Amino acid sequence: MAAATITNTKAATKKVAQKKTTTKKAETKKVETVKKVENKEKKNQTVSISEITTMLTSAGINIVNPNAKGNYRIMGTKKGSSLNLQKHKYIIFSTEDDFNAVEAVKDKYQDLVLVKGGNSQDKSRPNKVEFTAVETLKGLLAVYAKNPVNKVVAK
Repeated sequence: MAAATITNTKAATKKVAQKKTTTKKAETKKVETVKKVENKEKKNQTVSISEITTMLTSAGINIVNPNAKGNYRIMGTKKGSSLNLQKHKYIIFSTEDDFNAVEAVKDKYQDLVLVKGGNSQDKSRPNKVEFTAVETLKGLLAVYAKNPVNKVVAK
């Protein structure tokens, strides 16, 4: 009987050995290709403050602070509308009279964003006018020049 049990254990180990030698399926890895996007050079879309100062004077608008540092100019009197130059847009903080004049011509300009009460920090210029195009700036300066408060006073 002892011989019979020895052969059975040899047969059992052969079956276990045969089961272990089965092959596994090869897994395929998916490789995603990533397109390289080149960074385009960003250009400032706005003109310089010296060019804006020239545009304001050529439109006949008085500049209260022509030699001020920074990108902020006040039109007309100290309580008049002001132009703020940023990298990619222009912002004019407007008085009520100027804002009403701009609202009348808002359909002419596509990039014009009007925010009534958009400047809560300044009580004399409570409204905000935003735009990005130089052509819009030139057109709006003509509108602001129609206000007698903003015009250059002849001495």
